[in-house]
Amino acid sequence: MYGRYSFAKDLSELATLLAFMSRAPFFVPRYNIAPRQQAPVIVLENYQPALRLMLWGLIPSWAKEESLCHKLIKARAETIFEKPSFRKPIERQRCLIPADGFYEWQRQQRELTPFRFTVRDNSIFCFAGTHDKWIHPPRSGEFEFDDLDEPPPKQVIETFSISTTSANKMAAAVHERMPVIVSPNHYLWWIDERRDGEAVRFMLRPYPAEDMECCRVSRLVNEAKNDSPDCLKPG
Repeated sequence: MYGRYSFAKDLSELATLLAFMSRAPFFVPRYNIAPRQQAPVIVLENYQPALRLMLWGLIPSWAKEESLCHKLIKARAETIFEKPSFRKPIERQRCLIPADGFYEWQRQQRELTPFRFTVRDNSIFCFAGTHDKWIHPPRSGEFEFDDLDEPPPKQVIETFSISTTSANKMAAAVHERMPVIVSPNHYLWWIDERRDGEAVRFMLRPYPAEDMECCRVSRLVNEAKNDSPDCLKPG
């Protein structure tokens, strides 16, 4: 997975797949979501699904600095249970990332040609993901967190990563990897923190190629600053 996706549908359509509480009152359709940007994520709060905005690029809670966010936008299914950054999140901090398409780039000589992948009925789907919460260390002149009941909200950064697996036959024509897409009947199973990592391992597999569609799209999507319906136009 190269690192872009879209979620341009209305939240009401997502609610038909999974009832949730929205903690993202300012959500707007997104056509070209890129790493280090905020995006909607569904987690479990008090055993109820809740939609929150988080930063794409996981920062482990134990990290000493924020810069790891650049590197951990993806977690390979084959190693997610062994990597230090993902061992804890895959066990009890799993999330769903709503989307209606994802992009991959095919290298042709010196050019990168973008393709967009969707499910066959062009509906919303969800990636499998993990999330974590990182607390920024106090800066010079600030109160130590021990002096407060909890860290100031501005010091807390919630982040997520998307799980990837080997590409199915359709996606492999463009790229060797693809994001893990969770079947709707497994949404609650995936985010249920009462189930450990072994209980969800079987979900980390390629989505059936016969249930997906692919089309070449505009090169506008090559630039993260472009975030409009034009990104979805055939290229």
